Amino acid sequence: MVGVGSTVTVRFDDGAERIVSIGEVTQGYDASLVTADSPLGKALMGCRPGDAVRYRTPDGEAGAVVVSLGGGPPAQG
Repeated sequence: MVGVGSTVTVRFDDGAERIVSIGEVTQGYDASLVTADSPLGKALMGCRPGDAVRYRTPDGEAGAVVVSLGGGPPAQG
């Protein structure tokens, strides 16, 4: 289950996949860090591989699917 400290592979609506880490705060710029209180971070909290989420961005609603936890291979199912 996704929580603070998790590393998550996420597939976005456009098909792009990205490995992100869920953290409490940012210290400088880190493209792979998503804070737990950001829209994406809040949406991912508590998710498991295969779960789809919707969240708000400055450009409107977006979506993503949790591919795997730990940055490992995609979930089968």
